[in-house]
Amino acid sequence: MTDEPSFDDEIEVMSSDAPLPWSMVPEWITYSDLKPAQRDFYTVLASCVNHSESHNRVWPAGPELADAMKIKNPDQLKPYREALQSIGAVVITEKRYANKMRRRYVYDVRYHPPEGYTGPRSRQEWLSRRKQRLAAAAAAETADTAAFEAANSRETAGQSRTSKNRGAVVAGTPKNGGAPAVGNGGTGTAENRGAKPDQQKPDQQKPDSALAARSAGDGRRPSTGSSARGTSSGSAAADGAGAPNRKSARSGREVLVTPEVQCVLEGFPDALREALVRKVRSDRPKTVVRAIEEQLAGGGLGRAKMLGNRVARRWVTHGYTKHNAAGTLNSPVGATVAMLQPGPCPEPRCEDGELDDGNPCRSCIEREKDRRADKERERKLRAQAKETESRRRACPYCKEDRGSNGQPCTECLKAIDSWTRDTGRFVQQALDDHRRTGGTDQTVTEFRAHMTAEIEQAAQKTAGGGASPFAQALVARQVASNFAAIEHRAALAARADRPDHPPVVAVPAQATWDGERCPGPDNTGCPHDKPALGTDGLCGRCRIEVVKKESAQVS
Repeated sequence: MTDEPSFDDEIEVMSSDAPLPWSMVPEWITYSDLKPAQRDFYTVLASCVNHSESHNRVWPAGPELADAMKIKNPDQLKPYREALQSIGAVVITEKRYANKMRRRYVYDVRYHPPEGYTGPRSRQEWLSRRKQRLAAAAAAETADTAAFEAANSRETAGQSRTSKNRGAVVAGTPKNGGAPAVGNGGTGTAENRGAKPDQQKPDQQKPDSALAARSAGDGRRPSTGSSARGTSSGSAAADGAGAPNRKSARSGREVLVTPEVQCVLEGFPDALREALVRKVRSDRPKTVVRAIEEQLAGGGLGRAKMLGNRVARRWVTHGYTKHNAAGTLNSPVGATVAMLQPGPCPEPRCEDGELDDGNPCRSCIEREKDRRADKERERKLRAQAKETESRRRACPYCKEDRGSNGQPCTECLKAIDSWTRDTGRFVQQALDDHRRTGGTDQTVTEFRAHMTAEIEQAAQKTAGGGASPFAQALVARQVASNFAAIEHRAALAARADRPDHPPVVAVPAQATWDGERCPGPDNTGCPHDKPALGTDGLCGRCRIEVVKKESAQVS
């Protein structure tokens, strides 16, 4: 019998399948307009958050993030970073350190949607919006069907309908004599003599009859609803002919559009549609329709879907969402036309820096580098121009812009006058001290001429080196100050001026040591075999020994 475990005994708890580290991705990120690769980049950034520390910070390198995204160049992460910034999923700030000489970018990964975010915040909200979107599409389909049948009642009046094949056979009309026309191969009529509708000459194909024949060809009306409803083969609008009248969902105005144009319009965000209705009372103004037709250029529904995605993406990335929320979007029609325009990249597969396969566009990356280089070059040119203008306006003496517009400033002129007065005062002081030391009138005159010549020579030498009058006055003052100091020391040492001065004790001169090696403390040779230093030739160690002996004798 197996013993039952008791909680009084020691129990070892373990797990053979412990959970791995994981990163949380909020639902508002999952159901946002981000592309899969952009959501992956958010997941990579969220995994870098250091939850084990209070500051929640970590410092991943750019190549590390690029490698995690399976990208070679870190510069290719820019479209992903900008997409996350546009919806507020990541907030990037610049941080300066090392006395503001170095910088670091701090990526703040946000788990809550920012204020003003208009996208779905949870799966339930996304499902609710999806249900409303599908209901609106079904209502638009019903309204379009009713409008089409009302506008084409003459051609569809005799069409028979069943639950499986709506209008598969078109009843006879006055033009075809009542003969049935199935598909595009209906029997001949008196008007076309048995030829198929698509074999008639252009002048024989009447708009009404051609529309009826094409309606009968695919067994249903031309579709102008969503992208899925606009892909029916044989529809009148598929080749640009006989497109039905479209009504604006809110204004009631009839606008003639093709399924391709309708596909682009349905790709517009709801906020943009509401902004158009508020401004021009229509969510499909003629200016926008013409711009769409110019960009389609016969590209079909594939290009129409691409244009719709372009507008939906740029509505967020170009900042129109913020302007619309702030009430500063003054021209939604102009904004829509601008969003429809192609980007600057010549690569046909590129859409705002990203190729159709989801990879970053190399041409856009290189163009961005060139743009930054041009911007940096312009900045340097502006700095040079500013520096040149500053030098032109600055004082030529102190190089400061004191409002003198290239002329000597007041401060420099005052300093030159003050130094000139100081020079004269020092000269007079030197002459007075020279006279007190026993100089006669003749020697004083000669000394004055000598000082004047020395001062002028020093100033001329300074001027020859390119110095300004500001520097010349300073040099002249320095030379005069030196003369005054020399004469003043001589006057202080003169016995005539100091009769009570104690007798001067002369210090016996010491002969300069001319040997190459240290003589040692007792002049018997250096015990350390060091080279001679100073006038007495003693090395550092021997000098210490001499100082110790002298200190012992004094004590």
